[in-house]
Amino acid sequence: MTHRDTTAQRPTQRAVMVAARGRWPSGLDVWCVPLDPWGEDANWSYLEPAERARALRYRYPADQARFAVTRSVLRELLGSYTGVDPAALRFTSTARGKPVLAAFPDLSFNVSHCGAHALIAVSGCARVGVDIERLNADLRWHELLDLVCTTAEREMIDAAPLAARTDLFFRCWTAKEALLKAMGLGITEGLLKLTVDLRDHAPAHPKLADDPLAGEARRLKYCWIDELPGYMGCLAYAVGRPLQDVTGGA
Repeated sequence: MTHRDTTAQRPTQRAVMVAARGRWPSGLDVWCVPLDPWGEDANWSYLEPAERARALRYRYPADQARFAVTRSVLRELLGSYTGVDPAALRFTSTARGKPVLAAFPDLSFNVSHCGAHALIAVSGCARVGVDIERLNADLRWHELLDLVCTTAEREMIDAAPLAARTDLFFRCWTAKEALLKAMGLGITEGLLKLTVDLRDHAPAHPKLADDPLAGEARRLKYCWIDELPGYMGCLAYAVGRPLQDVTGGA
């Protein structure tokens, strides 16, 4: 079964669509979800037992609530795209573990939440991945360079004015996470294999060195979502046939 169209029929009031401004094609929607400190309006009744258990694994109640809000709004949005009651949606996974809707496997979606915001990408014509990170002035990001950035990326950051380097590091980090999520890969599987261009221009293609997945990487594009003060986000997408086959899962 496929979804009926790629337009949300009953969008939740909790989510606000992010304007594309030419950064990504039509048929691909990005939603921003503001997360209040406690998420009082999270509809936990939408969530399956596994989702509730995952929420409760967070140490602090505020983080539990933010996760519940994000999952609730995701279900509301997916329900509006498919015409299915949010609580009745059932998830499975691709061969690489990327979540999909069991009854609507061609409707691609991805979620990221951090601090006061969540981003949700949904598309019926593209594989999507999204990431958002808080621009934390206290984060000792220099200590993460060897874990996140390739030599080419480090050279680009080092060559930039001092005031611009933090933003460039977060551009690198969010782009790689979004790209790997679009491909259905774990973060540890590809951070240092991917090389991204950190300049602010039209959507670019990443490079994936010495890997069987290099062809898939070339199909992907990425662009930054930087209009949320204090946050850096990135959307990755590939228009056309799925990047991976769907298998059974939970």
